Amino acid sequence: MTEKYTERNGQKTHYWTSGSGKACVLFIHGATADHLLFKEQFHFFDEFFKIIAVDVPAHGKSRPYPDFNLKVAANEIKKILDVEKIEKAHLIGQSMGGYIAQIIAKFYPNRVRSIISIGSSPIQPKYYSRLDNWLLKITPTILKAYPYQWLIKSISSQVSSTEKGKRYMLDTLKGYSKYEIAAIMKEVYVGVQEYRENNTLSVPILLTYGANERTGKVPDYNDKWAENENLPLEIIPNAAHNANMDNPDYFNRLSKEFIDKTENTAHSNV
Repeated sequence: MTEKYTERNGQKTHYWTSGSGKACVLFIHGATADHLLFKEQFHFFDEFFKIIAVDVPAHGKSRPYPDFNLKVAANEIKKILDVEKIEKAHLIGQSMGGYIAQIIAKFYPNRVRSIISIGSSPIQPKYYSRLDNWLLKITPTILKAYPYQWLIKSISSQVSSTEKGKRYMLDTLKGYSKYEIAAIMKEVYVGVQEYRENNTLSVPILLTYGANERTGKVPDYNDKWAENENLPLEIIPNAAHNANMDNPDYFNRLSKEFIDKTENTAHSNV
């Protein structure tokens, strides 16, 4: 893959490209991960599509990035689409990446062909109770109280159901200090709570989460999201929060079918 970057106020957002298909698939990882969360997708998808994988600001090689928040990340990804001359992209977002994908679709709907959400949840406030919002608000502070080694081992064990996935997450987390982890989580949780509109998004969305999902109330949020907005929902077997890494064959097949269907529908409407 070819590494590139965009720049904002001296802060770089690194991304990688591969493939040469007419349609573009752009991967957005979750909090404290990096673009390699999707390494099991790269060789599958670049046979059919142009692919872009991003290290979200304040993550991976896109550090330091003190101005990070979800809206900044969405704008930087939109800038990448501009630089790469991509009119519309299929966004695959895991957890935090799903939030960012929704924000892009909210502010730049003409740049998004579809969204595939992995273990994420909606940004509309109607899905969150007062208790939910309070817990989201205090979680970053609570994280700072945990011993560092316990914290990163706990996170890596929770987000994956495979040894390969746990090793990836643990190795990646070792690159962040406890205070960086808490700062990222704060921006994610605060960022979601900034959106006060209950309007549905105008792009096709596929919801997914792992059958062994144990992160917060992800299954509940997705079940309600799918029911309220009549969205397709697929539960990935033998997978946890990082479902695309835990069960890549199942996820890749499912996602390609959805993208192909979306592309065919778009072309038939032209």
